[in-house]
Amino acid sequence: MKKTKEAFVFALHGLKYAFLKERNFRTEIFFALLACITAYLLHISAIEWFIIMLNIGFVLCVELVNTAIEKVCDVVCKEINPAIKIIKDVAASAVVVAGTTAFVCGLLIFIPAFYKLLSQ
Repeated sequence: MKKTKEAFVFALHGLKYAFLKERNFRTEIFFALLACITAYLLHISAIEWFIIMLNIGFVLCVELVNTAIEKVCDVVCKEINPAIKIIKDVAASAVVVAGTTAFVCGLLIFIPAFYKLLSQ
């Protein structure tokens, strides 16, 4: 049980670091909160909530992994290295793919919900 608690504390330290030091993570948290407020106000269905929450979790996880990869690369190689650039670029592109997917899912959920609200 003690090891589980320690692991959880370490994970919270990672979240704190990402929130305090990574601007993109804070931006993604902002959009996640905006999506949740919008979903609440539009009274979306349970399955739509599930899709929104799954996308939020996915984007934040990919961002955290991207941050970890970038930090490892910075420790491994201090100077400019073409291979490290490719690693960082590919990791960053994973965030773009996750964010774009979340954005499209949000549009597919929120546009009909807005239309339904306006047509009442």
